[in-house]
Amino acid sequence: MAVTEYTNEKNETLYRVYVNIRSGKNPGHRAQRRVFGFKSKREAEREEIKLIRECEREIYDKESEGETWGAVVEKFEAYLHSPASASIQVTTRDDYVAAVRKHTGAWWRREAAGITPLHVKELLSQLQTGGMSLGHLNKVKVVINRIFSYGIENRLIGGVDRSPAHGIKLGKDAEKKPEILTLTEIRTLLHEARALSHPWYPIWSLAILTGMRSGELYALAWSDVDWENSSLNVNKSYNGRLGAVKSTKAGYWRAVPMSPELKSFLREIQAGAKDRATVLPRFQAWTKGQQAREIRKFCIGIGLPSVRFHALRACFATQLIRNGVPPIQIQKICGWRDLKTMQRYIRLAGIEIEGATDGLRVLPDSDLSAKVVKLFTGEPTRHTN
Repeated sequence: MAVTEYTNEKNETLYRVYVNIRSGKNPGHRAQRRVFGFKSKREAEREEIKLIRECEREIYDKESEGETWGAVVEKFEAYLHSPASASIQVTTRDDYVAAVRKHTGAWWRREAAGITPLHVKELLSQLQTGGMSLGHLNKVKVVINRIFSYGIENRLIGGVDRSPAHGIKLGKDAEKKPEILTLTEIRTLLHEARALSHPWYPIWSLAILTGMRSGELYALAWSDVDWENSSLNVNKSYNGRLGAVKSTKAGYWRAVPMSPELKSFLREIQAGAKDRATVLPRFQAWTKGQQAREIRKFCIGIGLPSVRFHALRACFATQLIRNGVPPIQIQKICGWRDLKTMQRYIRLAGIEIEGATDGLRVLPDSDLSAKVVKLFTGEPTRHTN
């Protein structure tokens, strides 16, 4: 801030005022004023006081509004990579930041406090028109809510008390039937894979015999095989995105009982494993996370429904359900935190409805018998009044 003297083209002595104020809370907020042509220093000083008040008011207004959306996102990103958010998985943190950077770029220089529910609805509508599923739209909305909550709690966003995405309803996607193979198809898959000495045969077999996830099978070591108690200790999982072994998806270890068939098959694998520490051989495609592509390609090649690798876990669960194993027991073996996922497989297996219509009798026996006979003998069915 200053009042300075200068000489104009007419060689007159005049005064100019320059005011520059930065926010003490956010150095990025700055207010400036320049005014020229004052004939006296006193007049210029009076103007300076007026301009200082204007700039202070401008800075106060900016501080009340808070940061831009981009600034809030960047600080949220820094928070995600700090010890304070260590409980959040690394991949989840990366997904949060990637999603918000990809989809909210148009908001980047906008004051976060100025983002309204209308802006959020317009964004979600554009994403839906572009083909994004309702499930992914909900994830985007959740991330926006989370960032706004962070900004409000840390006083980065002023003048609002909740996220503009709060209360926006998107509904739910229609539940998709899980990919699955019947028992006959399972046997066909494994028979053909073994006959062709397919390198993935032992991996697919263990997936179906244990219900373990791909990453859990990848990390399974011979030290995890409890021969005496006939069980597998599932205590770790390989994460392809991180390229490292971590805890299981549920975050705790579990035991998978070995059936006589599984135990015999493991002995067979062990005989050819030599000094390998892991139970299963590792392939580059598996390390790169291409296990779904490999099984889809093979299934199509032998005329089976195209399924992803995770479907083998569903095959395991469904067969146990059909064999009468209690759902709560299957939940523990597979490592699901609740029975919600199990309910999908119960419906898929048809246990709840199997035989429900066997006792239904509504047609007269004589009429039904006559029509059935004529249907298979090729005689025309005659209708009488």
